[in-house]
Formats: sequence, C-alpha cells, structure tokens
Amino acid sequence: MTLDTVRNPAALIEITELVDGLLDAIDGELTSRSRVVDGLLDLRLAASDLPEVVAQVDDCLATLPGNTTVTNLWWMETLADLRTAASN
Repeated sequence: MTLDTVRNPAALIEITELVDGLLDAIDGELTSRSRVVDGLLDLRLAASDLPEVVAQVDDCLATLPGNTTVTNLWWMETLADLRTAASN
C-alpha cells in the first residue's frame, strides 16, 4: 500500500457524519439550492484529504440543477454517491 492509497479515517468519519446530517435534514420533495450548495461546500472542506471526492463535489457544484430549488431525489442520490466515493 502506498501513501497515495492510505485513507484518513477522521476525514471518512467526518464525511459520513455530514452526509447523515444532510440526509436527516431532507424533508418533502425539494430543498433550497443554497442549502444544497452549503452542504456540498461543507463536504468539500471535510474531504480536503481526498482529492477524488473533492473533484466529485466540484462536479456536483458545476452541474447543480435548478435555479432556486433542487429535487430531493437528486440530492439524496448525490449524497449517496459522495459517501461511496469517500469510502472507496
């Protein structure tokens, strides 16, 4: 195992806890776009030691749907994808 493949366990725990909190906050069918952006930026900061996760968050920010709201389906799928990316 090289240094490049070693994961920071604290970062993984922080990302998992953030994702759990963001999922718990989902209610209804839509979430405000600003809340989604805030969540993605929090995840980006927590994943600073995981460049592949940072890149995925950046992609999500660049392709974020909606002008004022985001469907919760998209948000939940995105959070699940980011959790998986962090754990792989």
